[in-house]
Amino acid sequence: MRIKSADAIRGFSLFGILMANLLIFQFGLSGKEHIEYYQMSPVNYGFYQFVKVVFEGSFMPIFAILFGFSMDKLFQSMKKKEMKWKRLKLLFRAIGLIILGLLHSYFIWEGDILLAYGVAMIIVIPFISLPTWFYRIISYLIIGTLLLLTTASFFVPSEESVASGNEEEIKSYMTEMVDSYQNGTYSEIFDLRQDLEDPIMEEEFKEMDEIGPFVLLVAVFFPALGFMFGIYLSRVNWFQKDAFKFWSNKIFIYLIPVCIIIKSSIYWLNDSDLASNLNLTFGLLLAFSFMCLIKYLYQKYENSLFLTGMKSIGKLSLSMYILQSIFGTLVFYGYGLGLFGKDIFMVSVFVFIAFYILQMYLAIWYLKHFSYGPLEYLLRIITYLRISKKKWVKSS
Repeated sequence: MRIKSADAIRGFSLFGILMANLLIFQFGLSGKEHIEYYQMSPVNYGFYQFVKVVFEGSFMPIFAILFGFSMDKLFQSMKKKEMKWKRLKLLFRAIGLIILGLLHSYFIWEGDILLAYGVAMIIVIPFISLPTWFYRIISYLIIGTLLLLTTASFFVPSEESVASGNEEEIKSYMTEMVDSYQNGTYSEIFDLRQDLEDPIMEEEFKEMDEIGPFVLLVAVFFPALGFMFGIYLSRVNWFQKDAFKFWSNKIFIYLIPVCIIIKSSIYWLNDSDLASNLNLTFGLLLAFSFMCLIKYLYQKYENSLFLTGMKSIGKLSLSMYILQSIFGTLVFYGYGLGLFGKDIFMVSVFVFIAFYILQMYLAIWYLKHFSYGPLEYLLRIITYLRISKKKWVKSS
């Protein structure tokens, strides 16, 4: 049985991911962190700061948590039906995600998360049948580690930041990237992504030589930890619990503005290392607070058109995620409207909000006629290695 509030939260997370990815669509993976190389009006820069504070780092964790939740529900469903080779089926599903992620990042857009989530699934699969207490301990360890690191950052002196790379080399790279993404054909942009060396990323990799393996380990295990927290929420039936209780849910809703203010410290705190740690910790807290907010709204206004749209997008999350990538590249790349790097960020925000609303209506219409999204259906086939007996197309 599907948990509808979880679908609504998943749909909401896709809105946040769309807004966070807007930064990459319009400015590139390196460009979004080095906005000084773009000419932005004060209004557009204000919108840029708002999106970076509110959305970046605050919605991807929700998606990871919901992936873990869905993974546990699928395993429990297979267990209830007494299916054989349950872990093997989950492994096939992970491989399907990895393949989709590779195709997505290679042919459509480099800002993919499916590949990392597929790897995270493989890490979590051996632990999927462990009891709830194991996931409770993991959840407490995650929270405790974040609090410890954040507290420690108050006492560790900030290191002076070193200018990255050669200024002329970076300017040349940014100029070539912006020109190619604005005016290039699909094949030209495809070749550029494979061949153009990013001096900003290269310099960052050089600086991380000593801790490179640790950073890679964190990058691989971070989504897996989100999965495990999602499994814990699944085991304790968090999504079905009363959202009107203060200490277990509503208090986090009241913390939303506090989290946003502290996350904004990346713009007003002189200690950049401390600001980064605060941004990470309170970004995760903001993610859970947003989950509490949508659960509260869903339990109070379940039948509203807005939440129905979110719930419908949540049911089609994989297909809608890929559709967002296609839309984003068509808006900003040369084989579409070619708006990459232009000083129109405020307009871009409203265009992407309008597109998400359009996705809501599309998802509601689609689910009246079909049981699964196209990519959800494909992933189901890969999981069970057979065509589903349940019909994809609903009977009239």
